[in-house]
Amino acid sequence: MHRRGEVPHFFEMIWLRFSWLILGVLPLSAHAEKTVVAVQQVATQDLAAALKSYEGRWVGHFTIHSTSSGYSETFPVEQLYWWEDGVLHGVAVSQRDAGMSSARSKSVMKDGKYFSEVKAGETVENYWGVLHDGGLIWLSSNLKRTQDYQMKESIVEVDGGRVLQTEGFDTYVTGDGLAHLVYRGELKFVE
Repeated sequence: MHRRGEVPHFFEMIWLRFSWLILGVLPLSAHAEKTVVAVQQVATQDLAAALKSYEGRWVGHFTIHSTSSGYSETFPVEQLYWWEDGVLHGVAVSQRDAGMSSARSKSVMKDGKYFSEVKAGETVENYWGVLHDGGLIWLSSNLKRTQDYQMKESIVEVDGGRVLQTEGFDTYVTGDGLAHLVYRGELKFVE
């Protein structure tokens, strides 16, 4: 959670954290018309094949909304993924009101779990991914953040194309108590 004194820079900090996570997305290769299909637990060698299927370019928009202040911003995002030496590499670029930002990621299976390392500038964040309820829930490797921060990714088929849907929240402290920042994204697979 963040203190009130940090709130003026809060949205920028959240986007930096959030931009790392959009790169941490791992492939869920099962799809159905406008529905999410649960992904079965698979062997590590099958997970590598699933990661490889995520290669390509995804383009769309994200929206960030503060439940306490009413602040809302929608902005374009583009992600590119490629497979190299058993690792899914990613780059994400976004154009927000505050300017353009980018991040890089490496996603693998580690100790039988999804693991993603994301770098934005000099900052490095690590996330664990858990398959749950037809999608992948990302949690910070910082266990103190597991109750006040979370993001879920699901891949669905809409109008014959693959769409990556993202929903998440973060918690911060205001003069009135706890408040949440909610974010949603929708990226279409384009090539």
